[in-house]
Parts: sequence; C-alpha cells; structure tokens
Amino acid sequence: RRGWMVIESTRNPRVKAWLSLRNRKERDRTGTFIIEGHREAVRAAKHLEIIESIIREDQTTDGLPSPTLVSTRVFGRISARQNPDGIAVVARTPPMDLSAMEAPPSDVHLIGDGIEKPGNVGAMLRTADAFGTAFVGSALASDLVNPNTVRAAQGSLFSTPIAAAPREEAVAWAANNTSVVVADPDGEIGLWDADLSTGPLSLVVGSEHAGVDPVWLSVGKAVSIPVRGAADSLNASVAAALFVAEAIRQRR
Repeated sequence: RRGWMVIESTRNPRVKAWLSLRNRKERDRTGTFIIEGHREAVRAAKHLEIIESIIREDQTTDGLPSPTLVSTRVFGRISARQNPDGIAVVARTPPMDLSAMEAPPSDVHLIGDGIEKPGNVGAMLRTADAFGTAFVGSALASDLVNPNTVRAAQGSLFSTPIAAAPREEAVAWAANNTSVVVADPDGEIGLWDADLSTGPLSLVVGSEHAGVDPVWLSVGKAVSIPVRGAADSLNASVAAALFVAEAIRQRR
C-alpha cells in the first residue's frame, strides 16, 4: 500500500458522490448504493457487483475490489455508525422486479405491505434469509437499499431473493402465482390452525400503523396470531417471523 493516495478532504468529489447515495433519487439515478461494515461488505461481494471499496487507511482491503483509501476523518463523515469499522463498498443495485426474483427453496414468500420503518424491513429480510424464504416489498415507504434498511438487514439483503413493486402489481403477482395468507388481527383462522404446509405461499404482513391494505383480503385468507395478554398487536417484524416460522415448521 506504500505510495497509495489517501483521500483526506471531506470536500473531495468522490466523498460528495458517496454522501449523495444517502438520497433515494441519487440511488435511483446511479443504480448504486452504499454498504457499510466489514461483515456486510464481504457478504455483498459474494452476491453483488462491487463498484468501489472504501477503506479507512488503518484497515486492510481484505480482498475487496477497487479499493480507495480514505482518512479517518473522511470515513467518519460518510459513516452512519457510531463506531465505524472502516470498511464500506459501493454496489450495483440488484434487479428488484418480480419477474427477476429467484424462487426460494421453501416456496414461501414474505410480503411486507406498506411497511414504514426501514428497521422493520431489515428485520424481515433477516427472517426471510434465516428461514429460506423470499421477501417482496409491496408499496414500501422507502427502497430496499435505503442505508437504514441495509444496516438493519446485516447482510441478509444480499443472499435473499427479493423484489419490490407497487401494491397492485404485488397483489396480482401473489394471487396468480401463490396461495395468499394475510396477517389480520380480525382473522377467524388462528395461525396455529392455518394450513401453510404445501405449495407456493405468500404471507402478507402490513404496517403497524395501518395494517395490511384491504385489497389483499380480496385475494387471500385472513389469519390471526392467537394472543392472551392485553397487547392488541405485535411489532410488524415479530409478526412476520411468527408467520414464516410456522409455515416452515409445517413444511419441515
């Protein structure tokens, strides 16, 4: 690394370009997004096209492609973490259309409908990854490569079959290709009694504020999570994990 140039100014055009990827319009325009963290970067490199690696000058490149060294000050400027580890990459955004989504080994698709919080989307992606399902974002409040979603997913975004679509498109796809089960507190069928054991399946979970859009109930059956306490609802990502785990348990 002797003789390598180190970017030391936060006003450098490269630094400004990296910072601009915090903005969705710029992510959409360039077809790229930024991934921070050594573990996430290494995982991303196995699945995505890496455009550039951003390495703090005290770190090793660890085999990541196209490394650019930056000062501690510069990395601190582009980092969204309290204790950054000094590794980030810029990656090509993968295809997000439903027609390009790979079929998951479980034949189960977790659909997040209208989810507002990137942290919940990231947690759902981790659940999908852990249980071998796909994840479909339906009318999400932000894109799947939002920095907060990428951080919350902890690398699961890259190894999970994913898609994002407007609600009407997601509903039509699910109805035409799978059996649809909708998480609904008013559903007469309890989760433990629902048959999730065979065939292509979509499990639809809505936002904590508004729940699942009613259009989903026109194409699927409403299923509720049996609860005994005073709480009338669960965190969206927790509800998603329960539905996915029960479906996979029935298919084991």
